[in-house]
Amino acid sequence: MHWPLRYQIMLPMAAVMLLAVVFVEGVGALLAVRDTKQQIETQIREVARIAHEASFPLTAPVLRQMRALSGAELIVVDAAGRPLAASDNLAARDKVDGIELLPTASSPAAHSGIAESQRVQLDDRSFFHTVVPLPARAGGEPARLHILFPEEEYERAWQREVYPPLAFIAVALPVVFVLSLVTAARIASRVEGLRDQVDNIAQGDFQPMELPERQDEIRALAAAVNRMAAKLSDYETEVRRTERMRTLAHLGGGIAHQLRNSATGCAIAVDMHAEECPLGEASETLAVAKRQLRLMEEYIQRFLQLGKPSEPGERQSIDLSALVENLLPLVEPSAKHARVTLEWQHDGKLATVIGNSERLAQTVINLLVNAIEAAGQAGTGDGASTARVRVDVASTSAGRILLRISDTGRGPAENVQQSLFEPFVTAKADGVGLGLSVAREIVEQHGGRIAWQRADGMTHFTVELPTEVAEASRVEVAGCR
Repeated sequence: MHWPLRYQIMLPMAAVMLLAVVFVEGVGALLAVRDTKQQIETQIREVARIAHEASFPLTAPVLRQMRALSGAELIVVDAAGRPLAASDNLAARDKVDGIELLPTASSPAAHSGIAESQRVQLDDRSFFHTVVPLPARAGGEPARLHILFPEEEYERAWQREVYPPLAFIAVALPVVFVLSLVTAARIASRVEGLRDQVDNIAQGDFQPMELPERQDEIRALAAAVNRMAAKLSDYETEVRRTERMRTLAHLGGGIAHQLRNSATGCAIAVDMHAEECPLGEASETLAVAKRQLRLMEEYIQRFLQLGKPSEPGERQSIDLSALVENLLPLVEPSAKHARVTLEWQHDGKLATVIGNSERLAQTVINLLVNAIEAAGQAGTGDGASTARVRVDVASTSAGRILLRISDTGRGPAENVQQSLFEPFVTAKADGVGLGLSVAREIVEQHGGRIAWQRADGMTHFTVELPTEVAEASRVEVAGCR
């Protein structure tokens, strides 16, 4: 059975409030009745004390004044029970009908309370009846004072104490109920928003939800849900990337195997041609072709390893500047063909890193080829092309080495900028989108990072790697842990 959250919040809250109010009002009503009774009895005792101690005769005017102060009707009778004076017109009667003589209290303070008083009926009015003795004055006979407190006045007195709180409760309870309902509905609606967001995440929509303005636990929960969505989005991206690599490995394994055989045969043919024609103007060109064929074999071998756990390979101390300088002749023919000027500079400092030279060379070649192609496509084509590619290697004070390859091309297309380093992401008509993905994987294996930016009319790809000293410190700290 579904029980909405708003009712889970509202009903217990309303029940607790109702019980609390009923309890408080009940106790308050009992105390009010008791206080009213005590107040009236105190007034009656005070009237009896004044009448007992008075040195003046208790005439009708005096009794009327005392009635105005106490609210009680007063009758003075003689020993035979005949009225002598009264606060009302009762004294004009020969006797007071309906009043049965009560045992006289021994003193004004010892008369019975209201609850124990005799109730009498006079002129269709009900009274609480109490009798107190009066001393004889000036040789007269002792008398008695009948105190008649109207029952209706007693009821009005305690009703004045009880009914206003009851009226307030009658108004406050609906207000409390409505406020509870509104509060529960607001909390429930915010929780429903979180539920909808979780449902969206379950359906694959990882867009973050808008955080509530109020700083409370629900806002913290919403922020946690957004963080979870971001993590799941990253995991999904990584899973898709892994699946793509596995798919590529399955589909391209056979083709890559055949290409590797062809590249190997081509390299053997070039070696045999070099032996048959050992010297000549084309010897340098043949050397470049042989190196390119060797690299082709290595790349195809890497292609065959896609989707499989990467082996770190042999690591050694590498001068990154020397590595780049040795690789530049491999891309110079492509640069000349595309009419792109290659610019190479470094700060002259030793830029030593720990890594696998073959993998780092693959990264540099990929970045250089991409830069040359981008700059060549954006060239002027007027015989004096301004297309150029600049390569910089520099050390930083933070123990890092920066390799920056910049080109005058137009930069990546807008639709691929956010996922440029993901597998199979490319804007080239003949590209497969693996070069930058492989480059990022290699750089991250070496403890570095790769990024790109567009500035000053050029596209800059920056590879940041730890120096040999920084890498050794990192490995030592990791070993201590």
